Amino acid sequence: MPAEHVASTRQVDDNTWTEIRNFQKCLIRMFMEAGKQVLFLETATGLGTHRTHAIMECIPVDQEVFAKAPMYFKKALQEAESEWSQHASKAVIDTAAKGLRGSIPPNFPYLYIQFGYANGFVHVIDDEAKFDKDLGRQVVVGLLKLPAELMHKKQRADAPQVQASMAAAFRKQFAPFDWTKALV
Repeated sequence: MPAEHVASTRQVDDNTWTEIRNFQKCLIRMFMEAGKQVLFLETATGLGTHRTHAIMECIPVDQEVFAKAPMYFKKALQEAESEWSQHASKAVIDTAAKGLRGSIPPNFPYLYIQFGYANGFVHVIDDEAKFDKDLGRQVVVGLLKLPAELMHKKQRADAPQVQASMAAAFRKQFAPFDWTKALV
């Protein structure tokens, strides 16, 4: 993710976007080696407030779950806002042909789900006050058949030692796939 403040990945410059895509490729390869596929999820709201920062989540899932994900997300996005929303005819924009950056303008709030590297959906959020910012998480919880109470539960931060241990384990797993090592 970008170090400078941006509220969404749609707002980053071309160089930063290329770096994000390179990291996505590496994460996909890393998890494929472990027999998993990857979902990338971003909810971009509050774009003009400087209160939010771009966050794209990387969710490794089994192939069976990955195959169902487009159907789950498409249904959830179609039902996300009322039938009177301005973009009802485009409740779900398929980003396979143009990608995220070619599918919506930079300053629109959105929920974006990417399936692997090239396919995905974006939903333009008409009314941020009425939109459930946890929708993506709720769909993932349902997709993974996790307990429903996890849909609204705020995750507690792990102890610093646990976080450090998990970060070290991730760095070790990611090292063989890290594209930035080729820059040195």
